[in-house]
Amino acid sequence: NEHPPTYTRCPRYVRGLRGQVQRDRGVWPLPDTASYGLGDKPQHCYSVRFAATELWGSRADPKDRVYADLFEDYLEVAS
Repeated sequence: NEHPPTYTRCPRYVRGLRGQVQRDRGVWPLPDTASYGLGDKPQHCYSVRFAATELWGSRADPKDRVYADLFEDYLEVAS
């Protein structure tokens, strides 16, 4: 869960955790590259749902969900 040395819009609290894509929010410039003048690198941004217990363990209400809008570069296919 190391924070990358460069800018990222991917929240640390969701990195490496399993979520479920709920919606495609369309194609947008990737802020990680655009903020450094490295081009827009357009890609899909997805609304991903996480169980609160996946993020915060037993302290979270098992009925709660957290949504994060995440770019393709931040996602991996679950095995």
